[in-house]
Amino acid sequence: MSSTQVNLLPPETLGPVSPELPAQTESAFDLLLHDHVLQILLAAALVVNLTLFGYLAIRFEVLPDNLPLHFDVTGLPDRIEAKTGIFGLAIIGLIVFVVNVVLGVLAHRRQPAAALLLAFSALLIQILMWFAAINIIGGIV
Repeated sequence: MSSTQVNLLPPETLGPVSPELPAQTESAFDLLLHDHVLQILLAAALVVNLTLFGYLAIRFEVLPDNLPLHFDVTGLPDRIEAKTGIFGLAIIGLIVFVVNVVLGVLAHRRQPAAALLLAFSALLIQILMWFAAINIIGGIV
């Protein structure tokens, strides 16, 4: 009888080994602090929204008491409200901004591109709100 020597391996080397994931010590907010493109997009969206609020506040006194806020396909107004309703555009823009920031923070760790897309779309929505406000008021000046 011959004796065969068997090398016994530790149990952790017997099966497929998954690489250990590094400890994730940075929060999603910390990761955002290092993404300068995302910061610029979010800052631009916020500035555009705040300037819309300011512009509407400056123009508020000269607006007629009743404003057409929605138009049908032919261009005729189908929703007329008090002039305070014009602030609804800036408020909707702010809500979109906040929702996109929250979703972007949540998505940034796994999908930084999705966070950038959300920030860019927030900026685009703010610009569209400006166009809507200018169209309703009848011009910039």
